[in-house]
Amino acid sequence: MKRLVFLFIVLSVYVSLHAQTFSRLQLVADHPQKSFPESVPAGNFSGITPIGRNLYAVVDDKRGDGFHVFRIIFDADGRILSVRNLGFKGDLLHSRDAEGIVYFPSQKTVFISAEKDNQVLEYDLKGRPTQREIIMPDIFKKAVPNRGLEALAYNGQTHLFWTTTESPLPGDSTLVLCSFDEDFQLVKKVEYVMDAPIAEEAEGNHVHGVSEMTALDDGTLLVLEREVLIPEEKFGAWANCKLYQFVPDANAQKHLIHDWKTDISLFHQDFANYEGMCLGPKLKDGFQVIILVADSQHRYMGVLSDWFKTLVVRNVG
Repeated sequence: MKRLVFLFIVLSVYVSLHAQTFSRLQLVADHPQKSFPESVPAGNFSGITPIGRNLYAVVDDKRGDGFHVFRIIFDADGRILSVRNLGFKGDLLHSRDAEGIVYFPSQKTVFISAEKDNQVLEYDLKGRPTQREIIMPDIFKKAVPNRGLEALAYNGQTHLFWTTTESPLPGDSTLVLCSFDEDFQLVKKVEYVMDAPIAEEAEGNHVHGVSEMTALDDGTLLVLEREVLIPEEKFGAWANCKLYQFVPDANAQKHLIHDWKTDISLFHQDFANYEGMCLGPKLKDGFQVIILVADSQHRYMGVLSDWFKTLVVRNVG
């Protein structure tokens, strides 16, 4: 009897320890977005990943099959002090419409997701294809053109890659998030329910979907939901971003960390379509910097800017 009681106590403790499925993140700071036109040529930046020593690999969905290398310097509070483009690695003559990029440290390579072919391919740090790829489920062949594989994430603690399409697949009302192991095989599929769009009957170019994900050590995901409305006359355009922490299990919990809006109006010209996101440095107090980069459509008509932004979050248990 005593043994049964002991086993019951052990089991209860185990269940209690595992009942909390994630460590909740809380916003500490929302630093203003900044652009660096003198050191970063105009681009269509859509994905970013750290590769060490203040260097970041950044993909452009209009230019080349490969990635740029940026050097980004921060202050002690996580603000970006400078960004410099150190050059492009890869084939400038061809483009896969690259959208997401992650660093794979065990092989010192990167993986890039693209909407043109809905594949996730591996490259060395000179931008050359290795001929290896993540084996994608057939469901992604149904993806709507220009709404295909967008977000890409990898975490070295969980040893998992994650990806999904920007918008639900035809016939679906939810996104399908897929994880893959380091042999590039499918592990599981998880449904993700986006918030309803703000502009339900939009006139103009309207985009609503998940533009990026970042995988965390505890198994949760940062998910960036992004809605953009661009009227035909461009004036009045706006972009609304919501950053969620998502638990990719059967309960599919998500909680809002932060949301913000940018626009083109009489008093603001800060419109920023954020498509790239990754973890930046950890600060001395243990707080985590999150880096975001916007797609300016090559600084469209001289109105848009290549914006960079940082958020700082902390773990509140």
